[in-house]
Amino acid sequence: MYYSLDYKLDYDATGIQRVALGPTPAPEVAWTMGIRYPKQVPEPIECYLDPRSGPVMPDWIAGLTLFSQRFVEVLKSAGVRNMDIYDAVVIDRERDKRYTNYKAVNIVGRVSCADLEKSEFVPDYEPPLMEFEKLVIDESRTMGVPLFRLAESVGFILVSEQVKQAIEAAGLMGIRVVSLEDPSAY
Repeated sequence: MYYSLDYKLDYDATGIQRVALGPTPAPEVAWTMGIRYPKQVPEPIECYLDPRSGPVMPDWIAGLTLFSQRFVEVLKSAGVRNMDIYDAVVIDRERDKRYTNYKAVNIVGRVSCADLEKSEFVPDYEPPLMEFEKLVIDESRTMGVPLFRLAESVGFILVSEQVKQAIEAAGLMGIRVVSLEDPSAY
């Protein structure tokens, strides 16, 4: 199956008050590195909302990769299999609430597929922390994976057309899928 990976998964705070995490547990391997954790992760992972967070809870909470159960199901239904998923609880001390419908998600796998000859990037940054001004993907190197972290810049989560369509159809809150042609992707 051919997967066009011309889209970046991005957090979208449009129309909602900011929701952020306070200090969170730090695993041995950074959540953004796309590497499977070497040890068992204690569950549930307790995360605390920053006191300045708004009352509306999105389907993706930035910081630690926290996805709502609904978002996880949408990704699975679109063929995403490279996620290690952990039970999480988000604790809102300001409103005395506990949200148990979130999962801590480790997106396993980084794919090196940036066409550096056609892309535009800031020269002083090296993989895995390159900064792109324009990213062009070499589709032949994506291995048909519908969602992954870009090896050259692990902050980029790339998704296939199929995943994009599933996310848009679900009407998830706090998530947008941006074309790599769109300047706001950078």
